[in-house]
Amino acid sequence: MRRLEKSEVIDAVRLSEYAFQYKVPDKDLEEKIRGYSQHEIWGDFEGDELAAKLHLIDFETWIAGKKFAMGGIASVATYPEHRRGGRVARLLQNALLEMKNRGQTISFLHPFQIPFYRKFGFEVLNDWKKLNFKKEDFKLLPRVNGKVRRIALEHVYETLNPVYEEFANRFNGMLVRTESWWRERVYSEGFQFAGYRNEEGRLTGYVYYQVKDRSIEVEELVCLDGEARRGLWNYICQHDSMIDDGTLLTNVADQLPFLLNNPKVKTIVEAYFMARIVDVENFLKHYPFKLDKNESFFLHITDEHAQWNNGSYHISAEGVNVYKGDKENAACTHPPKRGLRCNINTLTALLTGYQMPELLYEAGLLQGPEKEVAILQKTIPNRETNFMDFF
Repeated sequence: MRRLEKSEVIDAVRLSEYAFQYKVPDKDLEEKIRGYSQHEIWGDFEGDELAAKLHLIDFETWIAGKKFAMGGIASVATYPEHRRGGRVARLLQNALLEMKNRGQTISFLHPFQIPFYRKFGFEVLNDWKKLNFKKEDFKLLPRVNGKVRRIALEHVYETLNPVYEEFANRFNGMLVRTESWWRERVYSEGFQFAGYRNEEGRLTGYVYYQVKDRSIEVEELVCLDGEARRGLWNYICQHDSMIDDGTLLTNVADQLPFLLNNPKVKTIVEAYFMARIVDVENFLKHYPFKLDKNESFFLHITDEHAQWNNGSYHISAEGVNVYKGDKENAACTHPPKRGLRCNINTLTALLTGYQMPELLYEAGLLQGPEKEVAILQKTIPNRETNFMDFF
């Protein structure tokens, strides 16, 4: 197992083509190789032959109002003759260590199968909701005084990213987007951006959409307030002479349907991305727990695939102290008997905000005194999870 050399990136492309069942056109091959070359690609080899691979990508994500260094895992693939031999497990274990060493305390991935990645400590990060509209659903909401204008691609980053960041900071898990990410990964051919400006001229929302074959497809509807929501929805409705139906992707808690003339729209909800805390100690030290001066609690964490996370963590208003069983790193000489116990999956669900402590306690995934569960519930910033990108 080793990193691929630049000359071997083409082998990674060919494995992706085979595993994910697509073909890169010859005219796009150079660009594909250039994109892959920006990743850190690890391969598991059979002699000189690439048998399996995993891509590591450097990102940042918003959690509890702060930016966290995040390692993205992508394009995990194995040729069929080399499957079920532990190759992906080795690549994932190595990826965890690599991410820890470069200060990435959390990792995201898009799973081909959720149970498979749960075995390695990953847990569901967010759900997405797809709304399916009929022509008669496109009814105007109360009029607003602002204006919607389409935005040229060359102005998207400087115009829309400030709106996106203000919106993203309201959730846990949103990607911190760079200018190149906007241009190369958010934008797809055929789609358009349009922004809403209020009477004061402030941009307070945008829509990212495509009109094709008499259908409108809305990939992003980002609104900082209700006025922007009404203005952008009305803009979508102004396409009524061009469309017969449409879809809109949004976060699971979005209450847009309630505001519409007919809230009974067909809705599909599915789990989307997964996350995993890579380095518990440093993640906890960066996490903004809301503790009163005299409040504290212990977390006892087990992690089968990242042994450095196994230990007891005392969390108080003064900070995080760690006991890992040796005097050099221990904050106390004996592991405490009180506290809450869980594995790395449950801890990730807790601190990303995907699930609340009370539910995990009821399910038996979080164990300990009920009064400490209540303290934990109070100390975790109350923010929904959301993720709008793909890698």
